[in-house]
Amino acid sequence: LTGYDERRPSSLQDLVEKSDTALFTPYILRKFPFLKQIRARRVIDLYDPFIFENLHYYLEEPLELQQVLNQQAVELINLAARTGDFFICGSQRQRDLWMGVLLANGRVNPRSFDQDPTLRALIDVVGTGLPDREPNNKVVLKGIHPAFPPDCKIVLWGGGLWNWMDPISLVRAWPAVLSRHPQARLVFLGARHPNPLVPRHKIAEQTRQLAKEIGEKDRSIFLFDWLPYEERESLLCEADVGVSLHPAHIETHYSIRTRVLDYFWAHLPALVSSGDVASEWVDQYRLGYVVPPKDVPAVTQALLALLDARKQDWAPRFDQIRESFAWSRVVEPLRRYCLVDPPVLDQKAERLRKGTSQEGLGWKAAAARARFIWRNEGFRALLRRAWRYFQWKIS
Repeated sequence: LTGYDERRPSSLQDLVEKSDTALFTPYILRKFPFLKQIRARRVIDLYDPFIFENLHYYLEEPLELQQVLNQQAVELINLAARTGDFFICGSQRQRDLWMGVLLANGRVNPRSFDQDPTLRALIDVVGTGLPDREPNNKVVLKGIHPAFPPDCKIVLWGGGLWNWMDPISLVRAWPAVLSRHPQARLVFLGARHPNPLVPRHKIAEQTRQLAKEIGEKDRSIFLFDWLPYEERESLLCEADVGVSLHPAHIETHYSIRTRVLDYFWAHLPALVSSGDVASEWVDQYRLGYVVPPKDVPAVTQALLALLDARKQDWAPRFDQIRESFAWSRVVEPLRRYCLVDPPVLDQKAERLRKGTSQEGLGWKAAAARARFIWRNEGFRALLRRAWRYFQWKIS
């Protein structure tokens, strides 16, 4: 199990080890190119729509550099599409996106269609699941940290401050929230990316500066770095509201905010922006409030409503979604591929790995088309179409 999300359960590693399968991400494939040659079946995780994230990462760079970096990302995903034997992604939206990539790289073809007309033998949805156990529930802030009274209510931004997110609307709404709930505390996790090689996100500094301007930084607004998993679990349970806001853009449409799944796990009512799949879950299961992107008044009213209510009143609504997102159910397509299903048939044709010359493909396609017309429409139809084609070419 190579380069996989630490939050994925160890049962996934056990599953892969029981079969002749290697599981990795496109970036791992580039970092370790020998993986293209291994004999094991290769499962590639396309959970992260990193091509769209990169558009945000490098937005401040010169346009020519942006274009080069974007082309590198496209080449990487094309390499993954040609190399993998089976692909998994995070949602049905993502599956539609990556299906187009696989189609462009020749992976959607008569062989793969004949094996499975749904093409789920080629790519299926294996997103983020919820652990079977309850999260670690231990008080880490209330009544312990000097700025957190025992009776305060914590609004938690439970993930990173990335440039494609919208923490600014939350901070702008905060003064109005404090006017009714002066004991409320706003906590941001992931103010700094744990990987020093990842470019610094401008939105994190903007959030910190705005908190200073309204006079609430380190008073009622706190920006923490990453916590150990056990402490993070405890904070999820200790919090009263979980928030995930974003502007309207293409990354939102295909992303899955794992922080929102964490809120579900901890029975934490959520305030989210519309447009991504997580907002559909919040709306479908009635687990909080969905607001329009960058709508500060809507954020304010939703936060007030959540803080006015009792957190425990939301708890019964989480049972159904926890069952739907149990790891044993989420991982089923991968389990079936590793232990039951045969490999994808189209990968047995070595020419699909190496590619086919455009010249050879053109002649083969023309000959195949001629045979099809002859068999289904007759010799005269074939001559008539050939003559029309000749006239078009010389015109």
